[in-house]
Amino acid sequence: MHTSLIARRISIIASAIVMMLIGCAPVLSDRFLQEANLSIAFQEILNDPNLYKGKFVVLGGRIITTTAKDEETWIEVLQQPLDRQYRPESSDVSYGRFLIILKGVVDPVIYASGRRITIAGEVTGKIVMPIQELPYTYPVISPRELVLIGPEYYYDSLPRLYYNAGKRNMQ
Repeated sequence: MHTSLIARRISIIASAIVMMLIGCAPVLSDRFLQEANLSIAFQEILNDPNLYKGKFVVLGGRIITTTAKDEETWIEVLQQPLDRQYRPESSDVSYGRFLIILKGVVDPVIYASGRRITIAGEVTGKIVMPIQELPYTYPVISPRELVLIGPEYYYDSLPRLYYNAGKRNMQ
């Protein structure tokens, strides 16, 4: 009986450790993180996408639109800084936009506006398209690894403080 209690406690502690390690793991595979040039800032790519053509980078942000075209899908992304796990931060900070061009067609409902996305891919050039009436130069990224970030990650790093000021009577 006593060994059963110890085994159960060890199992609970081991499960907690595994969950903590999974929570701290990067969303991208180690292979692609090792290949990527993590020192290239998005602002540098945005200033001159052709200078970084062929470079392998990691970027992320919030999906603006997803457009299915003939045999490919264009995903317009509002760039956002990445956290330590390479997930886009939930903030109002952005240095611009970029395009992900996927081979094949993906469902725009899954790659919906507002979803957060992280990409490890190659800079393949630029495309100039209007934002409202102004021309905008989008760096184009061809993905090798693409990760949609689920809603469970949106608030996980924020501290939670709760305070009950007393009893309320609701009628």
